[in-house]
Amino acid sequence: MESDIVENSEIDKDTVSPEDLETLFSKKYKLLAETAVTLKKTYINKLSVSKSLNIAVQLLDNSIEVYRLDKSSLSKVCRLSGHTKTLTELVFSNKEEHLLYSAGHDGVKLWDIRTSGLCVQEYKDEQPSHPRSYECMDVSCSGRVICAGTETVQNDAYMVFWDQRKPEPLGGYWNSHTEDITQVKFHKDKSETLASGSIDGIINIYNIEEPTEDEALIFSLNVDHAVEKITWLNENQLSCATQSNVLQIWDSSSADKLQHYDREKISRSIKRSRADDCYVVDAFTDADGRVVVLAGSAGGEGHALRSLALAGKKLQPATLFAENKQLVRCCAYDKQRDVLVTTGESGLVNVWGAPGADKEALPKQLGKSVRLHEQRHRPY
Repeated sequence: MESDIVENSEIDKDTVSPEDLETLFSKKYKLLAETAVTLKKTYINKLSVSKSLNIAVQLLDNSIEVYRLDKSSLSKVCRLSGHTKTLTELVFSNKEEHLLYSAGHDGVKLWDIRTSGLCVQEYKDEQPSHPRSYECMDVSCSGRVICAGTETVQNDAYMVFWDQRKPEPLGGYWNSHTEDITQVKFHKDKSETLASGSIDGIINIYNIEEPTEDEALIFSLNVDHAVEKITWLNENQLSCATQSNVLQIWDSSSADKLQHYDREKISRSIKRSRADDCYVVDAFTDADGRVVVLAGSAGGEGHALRSLALAGKKLQPATLFAENKQLVRCCAYDKQRDVLVTTGESGLVNVWGAPGADKEALPKQLGKSVRLHEQRHRPY
């Protein structure tokens, strides 16, 4: 008796010719630098890039490696070891670029990359004997406030806050999510504005200067999908990539959903034939002020990586990353230099630049100092 189940054997492929791909994806990026973090098979799904393009990546053994771009190569700065359980987040400080924060299932740590791997601070829980497992973490644009989100504990998930200078927590939000908190993201320019996202399908927007959690909550946005990544795009807009590879754009000032792109739409837009193989990496605002979506396909060799630019409600082809050699899981974009860093399932760190980016000039550009403003606020 033949099985009633027929396996879909369709192989994902391009829907247009190579010549048409080159024409459609007209914004060109070249591969400036590439390095493999290890000769062994590994997987990188956490990445942070400082304003001077120090690049921190997570390894499978929960250690951290930090690299610096040196002309056309990436040189290792240091290796940081100290997390004994799953590492879930890496964030460089906006205020002091030699400081790197990490979060995991064994707490939040602060590292000084100038000291070849010294952990200079560990942030504690209210009950050190029962440490929380943190799924995500971020640092405010002023560099003063840390927020971390937990996995579900007895049907609730929590957000905990610290002053960067002190190991004891300032307080927390205890009632805003009912499942694992997968993202906490401070606004890029407003240290009091914070977004959180969860597997419960909700994004919350807060003003953390308010004295209570109820007063701090400004909006709850119903994404209707488990939240994977949140990115602030500009003053009032943020993007959400979901675990089902849906991309949404929201207005944080009105709680309106501006755009919704499902997997099929994104797959068609990057000119691939099989939506089930399509994945969304993230979204960002590029040097031209356009919202750009980075997406790829796991089909074939899994090397297809392309970007799309939002034009009104449409997704238009932007860049073809023909030299990509891996499924990309995270990216970071430097708007000032028009440089994109990608990492993924083959353990490669790739640095991409626009055609005008001169490799020889990059180290000089990377040495520029950045002035940041410090703001006072009450994070609880």
